[in-house]
Amino acid sequence: MQYLQVPRAITSTDVRGQGLSWSASMYRRVQIPTRNTKSVGELLSGYDKGGDPGSLYYLGRSTHYLIRTKALQEHSTLICTKGDAITPLNPRAFENPSLSDGDILLSKDSNIGECAMVDGDRWKNHAISGGVVRLRPSIDRFYLFAFLKHPIFREALYSKVPRGSTIAHANTLWLDCRVPFPEQSDADRVERYVSVLMEAIVDKERAIRSRHETILAAIDSELTESGNGSVFAYAFPQLSEVRTAGRYDTGLYCRGFRAFRHRVDHYKHGPTTLSALGVKSRRGSNLAVSVIGRSLYSETPKPLWYELIRPVNISEYGTLVRREWLGNRRRLAIVHRGDLVLGCEGFEKGRSIVLIDDPGRTTTNFHGTAVYWPGATMEQVVWLRCYFAFLREQGVVDWVGVGGSGGHMSPEYFDYLPIPNFPDHVQAAIARLYHAGGPGAAGPPSISEFVDHHHARNEALGIWELDSGMKALQAELAAIQDQIILGRTVAVALPD
Repeated sequence: MQYLQVPRAITSTDVRGQGLSWSASMYRRVQIPTRNTKSVGELLSGYDKGGDPGSLYYLGRSTHYLIRTKALQEHSTLICTKGDAITPLNPRAFENPSLSDGDILLSKDSNIGECAMVDGDRWKNHAISGGVVRLRPSIDRFYLFAFLKHPIFREALYSKVPRGSTIAHANTLWLDCRVPFPEQSDADRVERYVSVLMEAIVDKERAIRSRHETILAAIDSELTESGNGSVFAYAFPQLSEVRTAGRYDTGLYCRGFRAFRHRVDHYKHGPTTLSALGVKSRRGSNLAVSVIGRSLYSETPKPLWYELIRPVNISEYGTLVRREWLGNRRRLAIVHRGDLVLGCEGFEKGRSIVLIDDPGRTTTNFHGTAVYWPGATMEQVVWLRCYFAFLREQGVVDWVGVGGSGGHMSPEYFDYLPIPNFPDHVQAAIARLYHAGGPGAAGPPSISEFVDHHHARNEALGIWELDSGMKALQAELAAIQDQIILGRTVAVALPD
């Protein structure tokens, strides 16, 4: 739904306020049909500003950290920790109040309007940068958070921010953005339903992250506990090794890669390679105009179009954070159920997703590689995806890759990846953390039981099922929010 629109008429005051510009885009504003709205400022008891201690206080390691604006991302309801989003900070510069479970953080600079919720108590030694504010809601925090994550909030905020600067600054303009409320006799029930939907979504994302950490820990534990006790000692590469590899532009000779390979080489059940396992690969389609002609792109499915899986849209947890479709007259190479789509280029290399369900008419681009394992079970393919995630987390993918600006890891380098011969039962246990099947659909709970109901079901689900359930809740929430924004009556089927 398009909320940012050019008004049919403007006043002379509007024209003077825009420097007598007649460009229609200068007057775009968010149109909220419902009359029942309140500003964000009206819904807060206050907010806390972050601070910028300066790069002098940044450290390589510390017990305290600074949360920067890039830790707040559109695709996530929780704080993102990758890269330099979280910076070790000198404890002497730590002045912000400790963060608590359920706090809402909002970016007012750079990626303005992005927000995230603090989960758990592990953030007490984290401060927020000057571009971030911590909100103190005076209403249900999950209802407010649901609309702060809705596109209407960011569109409204962007329409208020002056253009032309290199980095956008919202300052206090975000306080004036409007939050819609239901207009009906049982408005309280609708607000509670929006709140529990948002809370269940946050809980599922928290569970996805927990499963991912458990996967990494399980693989690390298996390699450690089933090693033969051999002690690693670094040695510079011999000339014969360099000649065999034929490469200088690589991390194959560094201490980190050699230590990791030593762990796999001395694993109780021995090492193997992808080619020895029978794993094969094929590069995705080259979507350049010079190769396949002009293409059209859409965020909604269209008949006879391809769904496009790009590595940039694959999360580190093996899920899709954004879906898109491509229209082209050419017959493109498609991916199939049981394929593993692996990013091989740039900063997304090593990210992967297994196509558990039949993907239909789906393709990937040249930055992605379809990895397939003839004769393998779905369980084995899922285990391989989990192990790819472990390799990426350990830095092995970067060491094997080549080139700058993220580099690339061509399929011809796949056999440099150290693969342990995990027993079937170990592979199965790890695979279930990603794809568990899970219990069948249960009857809908009441509004008061909604969050606890989904939390209990999460315990038996893998990442794939958690993500599917989360996307279903997000779709339900978006549909309810659109009805509220339009001022329509929302019917909540669940009992109290």
